[in-house]
Amino acid sequence: MKQFLLSRPRRGRETGSSPLRGSCRSVRGSDAVRFVLVRPRDPNNIGAVARAMANFGLRDLVLADPYPPVWREARSAVGAAELLRRARALPLPEALQGASLVLGTCGAARRLQKPLVPLTGLGEFLRDRLPAGGKLAVLFGNEKTGLTREQLGHCHAVVRIPTVPEVPSMNLGQAAALLAYELVRSPRSEKTREPDLVPAPAEQAEVLLREFLRAFGVIDYMQGLPDAERTRRVRDALKRLRPCRKDAGLLLAVLRRV
Repeated sequence: MKQFLLSRPRRGRETGSSPLRGSCRSVRGSDAVRFVLVRPRDPNNIGAVARAMANFGLRDLVLADPYPPVWREARSAVGAAELLRRARALPLPEALQGASLVLGTCGAARRLQKPLVPLTGLGEFLRDRLPAGGKLAVLFGNEKTGLTREQLGHCHAVVRIPTVPEVPSMNLGQAAALLAYELVRSPRSEKTREPDLVPAPAEQAEVLLREFLRAFGVIDYMQGLPDAERTRRVRDALKRLRPCRKDAGLLLAVLRRV
């Protein structure tokens, strides 16, 4: 799949230094966190997200299936030009490659079959669920609709931004700034226990999903369900099980004999 780089943004005027400058602490380094904007519609919002990431020392930005030519028109203020220039436009499954943990975001109280993480509890959640050396991907939905049910299916959990019911949605740049700040300020344990097993990356989990669905077709299992529902159930089961790389390889070997 061809990758696209965003065009070089125009330089803006700096309006003053941030009081947080020099005080940020990364979760595990700026390369350990990837922000994924799913189907963004406004180039100004893309620029705002890039600036927020730069403010807090994050630099891995991916646009999943952006509306053309939106990604070509993105602009950013001083400090995020290089970040925006290096941002990639990819299909969503490719945007998640290499991620050990995928989090979605939402503001409204939605009924979801996912763990719902309050923004203030994000640090504790990551301490328990993100393995040492693991990559975190955070998904932000379309400005108009947010993340769809299918897109949320890629997520292990959802971060809840506590907005009021009267105005549940937030500007994309503001939401990204809140998440970035929470990520760099969240206290982490000084002693990190190295995991014995490496979680299966997103791309291996997708292959495992396809092989399960193919095998189910061969043995005529769950065939009474619509394709989308069958896919959702299997994907959710895999997210709950969180197989390690070795176990995923073992399952693939068995499934490919069906």
